[in-house]
Amino acid sequence: MKRVRIKALISLILSTIVVISSLYSLSSCGEKNRDYDEAEVLSAAENLIKKSERLNTIYWGEGIMYSPDLSLANGAYYAADEESLMLLGVKTVDDIVALTKETFTEDYANIIIGTKLSSVSDEDGIKVYARYYQKYSALDEKPECIMVYKNAEVFLKDKCEYDYGTLSVERVKGESIFVKIAVMVTNPDGKSRSTYAEVELIEEQNGFRINNPTYKRYDLGKSE
Repeated sequence: MKRVRIKALISLILSTIVVISSLYSLSSCGEKNRDYDEAEVLSAAENLIKKSERLNTIYWGEGIMYSPDLSLANGAYYAADEESLMLLGVKTVDDIVALTKETFTEDYANIIIGTKLSSVSDEDGIKVYARYYQKYSALDEKPECIMVYKNAEVFLKDKCEYDYGTLSVERVKGESIFVKIAVMVTNPDGKSRSTYAEVELIEEQNGFRINNPTYKRYDLGKSE
């Protein structure tokens, strides 16, 4: 019996050593944090966040204004206001798509495009209508105007002011570089609060891209 117990104990010890060795091996084989040039990252981050400000307005904020001219309307869709398009720096839906892909990672951009520039449906029909669609000329099929869904929900009613002088690299996790920037958020009632936004950057084939929302809301402690 004593020999059996000794053998069992030795077996248990050896098994424990194997388990510990395996755990150590797994932890040591974890994803390595990438190297980066801080100046390059901060420059890219500033450029991308500024682009995201326009997209936040287009997709989640007040959006592109539309003309009240009923002769240009199609149901609940109205022709975009030219001055609004000029202020936002876009003329066509393709321009919005291009700006989105220049700003956000491929995966995140596709999610936004698929839910904001296309209607969302299920077996019961359309659940959410596309906020914008491109109208083409019947004669030559050239882009004529952006059509704006007048009943679109405005999710982001607050004004966000980014203090680019506070932009800094916060941390690195694998291939992701997280930068931090101070944001002053003001709600429609004029109440303001100071907070920070953490923005995830991932370097893709065409450069760094943002992989999360950059906006903040007055009534929420973090980005949605």
